[in-house]
Amino acid sequence: MKSKKIAAVALLVSGLLIGTTVSALADESPAPTTSPSTSQSTYQTQLAAYKIAMTQYRVALVTNDINYRAAMAKYQSDWNTTMKNYWAAWQTAITAYRTANDAYQAQLAPIQAARKSALDAAGAAFLAATAGTQTNDALNAALTAWGTSTKTANATYKTASAALGVAPVRPIQPTEPVKPAAPVKPVDPTKPVPPIKPAPTPKPSK
Repeated sequence: MKSKKIAAVALLVSGLLIGTTVSALADESPAPTTSPSTSQSTYQTQLAAYKIAMTQYRVALVTNDINYRAAMAKYQSDWNTTMKNYWAAWQTAITAYRTANDAYQAQLAPIQAARKSALDAAGAAFLAATAGTQTNDALNAALTAWGTSTKTANATYKTASAALGVAPVRPIQPTEPVKPAAPVKPVDPTKPVPPIKPAPTPKPSK
């Protein structure tokens, strides 16, 4: 009976030792890793997609630059044309006014000269009539004659100038155009991020 117990204990101890050994061997086995060929294949696929994305990114940058420069050139050209048209219109208007006013003044000048001559003559006659010691009747007559002469000169001037028509009116220069806002530079696309190259797979320990 005692020998059977010893044998049973021996088997039990042996079983425990075997289990411990198997467990230890299992713990020392390397953990499963991704196959190097699979990682490299995935990286190459990502790298190819990255290269395509980078090409598209560069194309987008150049396209944005070309379009922006074209928009700026058109913007400046349009503004220059607007200002050129503005000043051309103003010069046309002011030139037309000056031409018309010069013609009007040329017609008005002799009428003004005639009025001045008539008033000067009336003034000279009045001074001559009132020089020295004059009677009250003579002074009154001089005043009447001066009043009649000046009234006639002014009336003649008014009639003659009215016959010329309304005097040209100087145009008011319009407000300069307001420069519009310049085109906004396009926002550059997001630069692609390159894939991470897989690390070399460590060699299994012996």
